[in-house]
Order: sequence, then C-alpha cells, then structure tokens
Amino acid sequence: MKYLLPLLVLLAAVSACSMFEKKGEIIAQVDKETLTMEEFKANFTEAEWKELSSEQKKEYAQQWVNLILLAKEAEKQGLDKDRMVKNRIKYAEQKILGNALISSRLAAQKISEEDMFNYYRIHQGDFTKPMMNYKVQRIYLTDANLLNKVKLEIVNGMRFEDAARVYSLEELGKSGGFMGTVTPADPDSSFWLAVHNLKLYEITTIQKDNGYYILRPYMEEQGTGTTGFEDLKDEIRRRILEERRKQVYDDLLQELKSKSDVYLMI
Repeated sequence: MKYLLPLLVLLAAVSACSMFEKKGEIIAQVDKETLTMEEFKANFTEAEWKELSSEQKKEYAQQWVNLILLAKEAEKQGLDKDRMVKNRIKYAEQKILGNALISSRLAAQKISEEDMFNYYRIHQGDFTKPMMNYKVQRIYLTDANLLNKVKLEIVNGMRFEDAARVYSLEELGKSGGFMGTVTPADPDSSFWLAVHNLKLYEITTIQKDNGYYILRPYMEEQGTGTTGFEDLKDEIRRRILEERRKQVYDDLLQELKSKSDVYLMI
C-alpha cells in the first residue's frame, strides 16, 4: 500500500506512556503503550484518510502493534544502546521532520478538477492507451483477521487457487476462485477498478458485499476503446502531487541553503 513505509516510521516514533496519560479514543494497545485515534489520523493527510477503507485502517493499526512488540523486545535486548542503531534512529527522526515540513507546504495547495483536466490535455499523448480487460481470481471472506492470515499465506507461497478452495466462503472458491474477465463496461465495475493498475499476479483487497474480496489479475486482454480523463483521475492526481512535491523540495532547499552555512567535505 502506498502509505505503509511512512506510516511505519511515524508509528514507531510514538513515545511510551500509560493509557491514563493520553487523551482521545484508544484504538490499539500493547501493555501500557497506546495508540489513539488522534495520533493515528495524524499520519495521513485529510485526502489520504478519506481514501482508506476500514480494512486498510485495521491493517495499519496491526502494523503498529507488531512494531511496538518488536521495539520493546529490542529494548529488552539493549539494541537501543547500540551506536549504529542510535544513528539510524536520529536519521529517521530528521527524515520525518523534513517530510513534515514538505507536507505542510503541500497541504496549502489544492488540486482542482480544472488542474487535472489541464494536465491531462497537455500530456494526453502519455495517457492514451488501449483499454485493457483482466481475467481475475478472487477469495471472499467476512472476517478481517482471517483476511490478513490468508493474504500472508499467499505472500508466503500458498497457491491462490488453493487458498480459494480452503478459505473462500462463496461457491466460486471451490473451482479456485476464477471469476472470469472483468471490464470497465461491466454493470459493477468495482472489480476492474480494483485491479486495473496492478501487475499480473499482484493481489489487492476491496471491501464489498458485507465482506472482503482478495483479488488477483492473472491475464490481460485488449478491450475496446481507450482510457479517458475519468478513468485516469487518480493517476493524474498522483503525478501532479509528485511534481509539486519535487518543486516544493527544490524551492525549500534553495531557500534554506541561502540562510545557512553549508559545507560538504566528501
């Protein structure tokens, strides 16, 4: 997922304190170490938070629990006293602060529909490509904990069709979860939208039908027509943000270097 690495660094930096010393709704706890909803949401922009499904939020909270367990054990073994570990922690803190500064500048910039359309019009040649259809397998589950377990087993080598036969709660699972071809013209295009930016055999999850689907595209076929502006909004927004982030980064460095004495000795 696109927020995972920044989130892990930020969550790992949450300081220890008792649940009685923190304010706000507690959403995860390991011994006396707690994570509040306020701290959790602080790791995302408002737009990113709105994009997260409840399942993704649960996954991130679980990542926090895992990190705290590992960090506490590392402290017990004295690894936090190691000089190299200290240097890496210091570097991580500086990286977080630097990214926070860039994000604060970016937060003031809004990307409007007009901005996206103008970008699309100027770069249309880069975007115009045949519309692809995909053959997809799926596994349907209703338990979030089981969902994480099944995904982990697949990542660790379990064949997708075997996982579908063992775990899927729908009849389709008995035949390996093969659901046929999905297209953007389907009456329900949510499956196509979920997989059309994935590489073949990459898995993803969507929340739907009072449960969760693990999806995997395994073959692509050229469809009819080409991708248009509406199909590409997410990609266009991502590109604009990427370009603006680089511009903010370059402008900030130029501004800060003019105010500081900087020497490079290597």
